[in-house]
Amino acid sequence: MLALLSDLNKINTIEAPQANVMATAVQGTFTLPDGNDPGAKTDHACAIWNESTAANTWSPDVTATGNVTLLFGGYRCMTDQFTSAVYTPGQALSIAADGKLVDAIVGTDVVVAYALAAKDDAYSHRGSTYSALHIYVL
Repeated sequence: MLALLSDLNKINTIEAPQANVMATAVQGTFTLPDGNDPGAKTDHACAIWNESTAANTWSPDVTATGNVTLLFGGYRCMTDQFTSAVYTPGQALSIAADGKLVDAIVGTDVVVAYALAAKDDAYSHRGSTYSALHIYVL
């Protein structure tokens, strides 16, 4: 899940081949700009914007074009694509090899986002409730 909180007109998007994207990816998973899996805490990555279903299938636009849309360039969002149980506001975040956000060590890991608030265990989005994190993506 990725709930965009910034103005979409101010965000850059790029297309990446869906064939490159890991099989476990869903909306909000981070990939390299070409769609391939990121290295653990070593790569800058972009979040997948296209909708995915609970059955891990993509929306019809992905099927039609063969591409997923990736977001990059300074935006705020809520996402459920993270691994740690506890986050604090201002905490640096990096990307694990599975495309999910993890704690980052500034100066050692590639920082791709910052937590803006503690984890919200009751975030409601499109009729479902998620454990979500409010982040700012660089």
